[in-house]
Order: sequence, then C-alpha cells, then structure tokens
Amino acid sequence: MNSVLRSSRVLTDGYIQPADVVIRHGFIEKVAPFKSQKNAYDLGQRLIVPGFVDLHSDAVEKEIEPRPGAHFPIASALVELDKKLTMAGITTMFHAVGFNDAAITGYRATKIAAHVIEEINTANRHLLGVDNFVHARFEVTSFESVGVIKELIHNESVHLLSVMDHTPGQGQFKSIENWKKFHLPVYKLSDSDADEIIRHKIRGRSRAFAVVEELLRYGAEHDLVLLSHDDDSRHKIDLLKEFGVSISEFPLDVDIAVYAKKKGIATGMGAPNVVRGESQSGNVSARKLIVENACDFLCSDYHPSSMLQAPYTAHREIGLSLERCFDMVTSTPARLAGLNDRGEIRAGKIADLVVIEDANIPKVILTLKEGSPVYNGTACLCGE
Repeated sequence: MNSVLRSSRVLTDGYIQPADVVIRHGFIEKVAPFKSQKNAYDLGQRLIVPGFVDLHSDAVEKEIEPRPGAHFPIASALVELDKKLTMAGITTMFHAVGFNDAAITGYRATKIAAHVIEEINTANRHLLGVDNFVHARFEVTSFESVGVIKELIHNESVHLLSVMDHTPGQGQFKSIENWKKFHLPVYKLSDSDADEIIRHKIRGRSRAFAVVEELLRYGAEHDLVLLSHDDDSRHKIDLLKEFGVSISEFPLDVDIAVYAKKKGIATGMGAPNVVRGESQSGNVSARKLIVENACDFLCSDYHPSSMLQAPYTAHREIGLSLERCFDMVTSTPARLAGLNDRGEIRAGKIADLVVIEDANIPKVILTLKEGSPVYNGTACLCGE
C-alpha cells in the first residue's frame, strides 16, 4: 500500500517537526518537507510516532486465563490480544512466557509454556496484525525446563531470553513474608506447601549458577539478546555481564541501575510504574530511575495501554522532552532487541506508524503495520 501521511507534528530525526511521510510497499520511502507532496492524508496537528516496541509483557497470560481456572483457546486469545495491541500502538510485541518451578506450577507447566510459545509463533505467521515474538523467561531453579527451552531456541521459536530468581530473601522478594503474600493466592498454595517450595528453591540455588551459565551461553551461541530480571546487587550485575547479558529489566534500586549502565548493560522499567508513580510490588519508582538517567526503555509489563500513557506522564511529571520519552518505547527497545529495521521514522525503515490524538487524554487513532492500517479510528483510510 502506497500513501503519504502529513502532519505538523512528526517524530523524525530526534525532533517533533512538520513533515510528509511517504510510504511505499510497506516501507518509509522518504520523510519529505511539509506539504511538499501533491496528495496526502492531512492529519493536522496529530502526532505521528514510530510503532511501539514492547520487550516484555505478561498480558497474554490474562488473555488466556482472565479468571483463575477460566481458560480460553490460545489461538483466539492471541487474536483478541493482538487487536488490543493495535489500539495501544504496539506494533512489535515480545510475549514474556515464564518457565517457573515445577514445585509451584506443576510438572505440566513447562509443556504448557512451550505450547503457548508454539501457538504464538504459529499465530504470528497466519493470524495476527502486528509482530508477536517470544521472550522466554527462565526461573533459575526450573531445572526441568532447560532442555525444553534449548529445543525452542534451536527451532528459532524464542527471540529474547531472560533469567529471573524469585527465591525469597533477595531480589523482588526481600522477605519470606512478601514471597508468600504474592505466591499463596496466585498459585493457591497452603502455608505448608509454600514452606516446602521455599526450602526447595533455597537448596536449588547452589546448582542454579551452573545451569544459568549453560543456558545463557546456549542462547548467546544462537544470537539471542540476553536479559536479567530484578537485579539487586553489583555482584549479580558483574556475573550476568560475564555471561553475556546486555539488558537488566526492573533493577531494584537506582544505584544498581546506575552501576549496570556503567558496565554497559541497558536498563528497562515498566511503563505502568511510570504512569502510576510507583511499583506494583513496592520496589523502586521508575520515575526515579528516569530522573537519574538510569532507565533506557519502558515495557508494558502487564498493561499494554501504558505504553502510550507513560511517555506523556514522564514528559508532564519529570520534564523530559516528549521526543526522549517516545524514544523509550520506540527506537531504543528496537535497537536493544537487534531490530534495526524499525523504531524510527526515516527512509528505509518499516512503515510501522502510530497516529495520536493528544489534545486531551492521549489516544491512538491510527496504527499502521508495514504501511497498512491494523487499527483505524479516523476518517483517514490510508490507501483507499
């Protein structure tokens, strides 16, 4: 589909400026001077930005199982979520699929996670409007899942790989009480069950070091981008850097995030944290990291629509330029994921574009994937 989008506010070359965006065969052919093209869809003062690139979202879990025990077919759940992503301006999604301890989730859980990943890849080829990729998350004591993850990596079914450690007493869960507060209701555990699981995890940590190293090296051999999760110490950052990790998700305090960046590791936080002004789990505010220049990108975590609201919140509450705020959900995550074909409005890039009406509460009114509308809430049909 060939078309021209015109606006007095286009995010290109690092600035919001007037421009005509020329689209041909799914790519941006050129960013031309404002009103230089004879025929164009004039969007007035509506903001045109690159499509959002989301490196970590758990939203697929709630789409498959919106209430405990109420499971929906995975393929139809993915189609419905895909529609929501288009309305949120997300054109590249990495679904974060967790491989957790069998002691918590049951031994079938590894097979279920693998099945979800295969369903995502199948749907992405045939059914979905935006790019739906896989971010596999490995819990460090989920030893039974290592072989399954390796097979998925070998089959090119995984696109990002991260490691996480939810052992109580460190990381996200500083105390056993906090660990139980989260896990008992989510996994329907009794207090005695929880105590046994905690003992299992603590015993398994001595073995986890070698397993994590093995899996991360396997991922690196297959050219995957490697991430860590909930980092809470300089020692952990140093160790993960040695293993090839290049991104730290949700570092637990400002000092650790600053140290990670000094070591050449990028840092990312949740967009909902920015919008709400605090962490849902009681950890550090993403706004604090942004103020200290210790947050490179934002991901939706569990709330896709926050990818639109977070840049405006950061601009309003912190005073960052709107250009810098949108970089955190577009060009920076694209670059960190090795997706050099998207994330910017410039010649040669894929025409993944989002049009935003932001006179009041910002809302997406048009989303283009490879130049074609996948969500359209305007009179602009772009190609009719």
